This record gives sequence, C-alpha cells and structure tokens, in this order.
Amino acid sequence: MWVSRRLLNLVGMGAAAAFAALVIPVSTANAAGDAGDTAPVPGFGGGPYETCNGAVCLVMEPLTRESVEKDWTYEGIRPYITDWKGDQLYNVMYTPAGSDEALQAGSYNIKIEDYWNSLFSTRAYQFGDFAANPGASDVNLSDLGNFGYLSGASIYQVNVGDFTNLTINGVGPHDLNYWVMTAGNFGYTVVTDPANFTSVGYIQIGDDDPMQLWNSFVHPWAPEVPDYLIPNDPFASLDFNPADFFGGL
Repeated sequence: MWVSRRLLNLVGMGAAAAFAALVIPVSTANAAGDAGDTAPVPGFGGGPYETCNGAVCLVMEPLTRESVEKDWTYEGIRPYITDWKGDQLYNVMYTPAGSDEALQAGSYNIKIEDYWNSLFSTRAYQFGDFAANPGASDVNLSDLGNFGYLSGASIYQVNVGDFTNLTINGVGPHDLNYWVMTAGNFGYTVVTDPANFTSVGYIQIGDDDPMQLWNSFVHPWAPEVPDYLIPNDPFASLDFNPADFFGGL
C-alpha cells in the first residue's frame, strides 16, 4: 500500500501535532496490481492539468494510482509541512490553424518538488530534454513558441504571504532568464540574455505601464515574462492532503 489508511487518518486529524517539528517520510511502494491501479486518480476535478499560450499547451500526462506510486513521494506532517517530489511526464499539445484537433508534438519529463509549510511555499521544476513525437513530424519547434525550447530549463517560485519570487531560466530559442519579484501590486522584473550579456530591468505598479530602469538589449522593448510555462500540477496546492487526492483510499 502506497500510504497506509491509518497514517492518512492520523495526519488528516492532526493527531501528530505533538511532533510538529519533525518530518515523517512516507515513501512510495510497488503498485498493488489491482484493476484500479491504472485508472485515473480521482480528486481535484480529475484535470486536465495544463497551461496554454495560444494554440500550444503543456499538459500533464493523466495520473493513475500506479504512476503516482511509482513516480512520486510524499513527506510531511499536516497541517505543518507537506513536501511532494516526483518525475512527471508533460505533453506539448499543438492545434494547427484551421483545425480543432490537437496534436501531441512531443513531451518533457519534469522533475518536480512542491513544498509547503505554514510560513512559505515553493514550487520547483527541472525540465528534461524535449522528446519529439515522430507522428507529428510536420510540427516545427518554431510552431510551439517557448514550449519548444524548454530542454534543460528550470522554474522556481517562492511564496511568502503576498510576496512572490519567480525565476525562469533557460527558456525560449535564446535561452533567456527571468527574475520576477512581486509584493502586493508592486513588481520588479529583470530579463537577461546570457549569450549576449545583455539585460533589461523594469518596475511596475498595478496596471500602470512598466518603467524601465535600464535596457542593454538591441530593441527598446522588454520580453514578456512567460509565466504560462509554469507547469500546472495538483501537488502544488497549499496544505495538500494525500487522502483527499486518493478519495480516502
């Protein structure tokens, strides 16, 4: 059994409050082998978990109990700490102009860690190499926008109250890096091009136009922050309860 029913009940009821300073690891186990192992995992509406930009979406491969048991681990004591780590496949889906059918252009295996405690939370994503789908040979990387250039990219986000620190490194055809710090309605952004040693920095308050502090790019505009590249995954939910996800199994 991946997580014992007894442990989930204790954690869910807060019976481990006396051990709040501890982290109890709960590791994955071999799949049980019953018919439900390969069925989609209930909870959170069942997905799909995706982020899109126009005709291109990054979509999490549907989760099954077997895949969660094999690819994910959980550590924590609710409601004080939750920490999920996993290797998860995401597909890049592309809908050509004039078509209603999305094509699977390729996929990435992404190493993920979602951590939460009562003070702050973090999300970390490390992208593997892009694996093109041979059945979609007519799709070019340029058709996929930034979704086609995520091999080796990393995304890291920290939330502390209304303060957020987001870093997106090595994305797009020029492997740009983004650092975005927001607090309330104030935002500070730096975009760097490590290949050409250029950068731009600007601040923004609310819906006002950004005010550039400097710009050494060859163009006067700043690249838009591609926050749509942040994978959508159910384990990033704050104070995530494994029992909720597995429907109490």
